[in-house]
Amino acid sequence: CASMPQSQLKVWQTWHGTHTFCCDGRVMVGPDIGATFFAALVTTATSATFWLFVCPSLSPIVVVGAALLYAMTIGFMVLTATTDPGILPRNPNVDDAEAAANAQSMRSTEINGVTVQLKWCHTCRIWRPPRASHCSECNVCVERFDHHCPWMGQCIGRRNYRYFIGFVVSVSLLCLYTAGASLSVLMQEVKHQQQHRTIFVDEVVQGVQRSPVVTTMLLFPLLVLLCVGPLACYHCGLVSDNRTTNEEIKGSYAGNNPFSHGWKANCHEVCCAALEVSRIHPRSVASEEVCASMLRTDGAVQPVIAAPDPEACEAVDAETDQSAAHTDTLKPPSCRGALHNRIQPQRGSRDTCDLSAEHHGPPKTPPPKQRGQHESALIDQTNLPGLAVEPRGGESPKGTARERAGLTD
Repeated sequence: CASMPQSQLKVWQTWHGTHTFCCDGRVMVGPDIGATFFAALVTTATSATFWLFVCPSLSPIVVVGAALLYAMTIGFMVLTATTDPGILPRNPNVDDAEAAANAQSMRSTEINGVTVQLKWCHTCRIWRPPRASHCSECNVCVERFDHHCPWMGQCIGRRNYRYFIGFVVSVSLLCLYTAGASLSVLMQEVKHQQQHRTIFVDEVVQGVQRSPVVTTMLLFPLLVLLCVGPLACYHCGLVSDNRTTNEEIKGSYAGNNPFSHGWKANCHEVCCAALEVSRIHPRSVASEEVCASMLRTDGAVQPVIAAPDPEACEAVDAETDQSAAHTDTLKPPSCRGALHNRIQPQRGSRDTCDLSAEHHGPPKTPPPKQRGQHESALIDQTNLPGLAVEPRGGESPKGTARERAGLTD
């Protein structure tokens, strides 16, 4: 990174959080990834010991069931540790004076009749949406923040919470399955000792002595289950009420939870609803990220859009000036962004445009907007119902084609 020009650095190379990126930004893990590897190693070693020393005395179907539960556990573990939990991009365009003013001000929104206070993040310099929180371990703001899991090495938030639930449930089932099968094999050994007409306690002791590995495969999963089982039940209760661990600890919405819509709708929202597109794009070129943040300073989340190619936009102006009399044949080139063929306005700009490759014809001057029209359109694209935003007036665009399209240098 040190030898690479600043203009060519990617987002993951200029990342402000404590995450670790692999494969040129394709894989993102948290700062505690070592604990995740240790948990995966313990799970694999326990399952392998069970398959080698316990399963030979059981039916092959038992081996298949154990393998499926193990695959589910590891799969959910990997998804939880590598999925973006819902990180909210920072807003580097807020200066110190504006940040200090926002820190002293108060904003709120009403959700289902309940007033929710919005909080200003001094580090990320954004108004956090409801239920979002800043994680001190990862140094990022996470949407619908639940907690930071050291075993997963990652924050648990909106986009990976369902995987975390699947992990703790699959671990609990795997522990129950392993302990039950081991108990079955141990009881077979005890029954074998009963042929000698000894006392039952002595039979159990002799069975343990004759099968120490089987006994270990009985006791160790039960110890793990004592820790993971209550955790799974606790989070299942949170899902049914549409609450988070962070809210439960702080006592938020104790009397009236504005996000609860009944246990069926809550379970569907947490576990089955379509995942939102990640707001971070580690492999994009950092210099091409206009505003570098998809968050407005008033807390409203803007759509994920990318920066235009300056050379392509200059070509639009040149062709427009030279061919004003032949606008019928003018075909503006596509603005090549790092993420999509869409353009995000610069700070202070009030217009947006879409110069896609499929568009043909001269650039069209957008009609004058009514007061608050742009802000309402942005809010409608978010999942923040009821977010109150103070509208700002708009003016009719003037100037060159690039200015009419909403592009600024």
